Amino acid sequence: MTQQPGGNPKKPILKRRGVGLVVTGILVMILFGIYIIVGKSPGEGLATPVWLGVALGLIMTGFGVYRALAGPGALDNPQGGTNNEPM
Repeated sequence: MTQQPGGNPKKPILKRRGVGLVVTGILVMILFGIYIIVGKSPGEGLATPVWLGVALGLIMTGFGVYRALAGPGALDNPQGGTNNEPM
């Protein structure tokens, strides 16, 4: 019997897919944000391309939250990896 897409809603939050993305995305946002605040020179504004790192962390966090809430997708193989073979 195969597991249906959508996952097990009673699965602990730390065991769900996407939690690693959430944690990593938050760390990336915090580290780039600290670098922006600490690394600026006096008289320099906050306009810097380093904000792209903060945006990347936000995207990672958002996708991780989606994966944690939505559960495994239709292509996720329970043994790991993906299964793109026709059924």
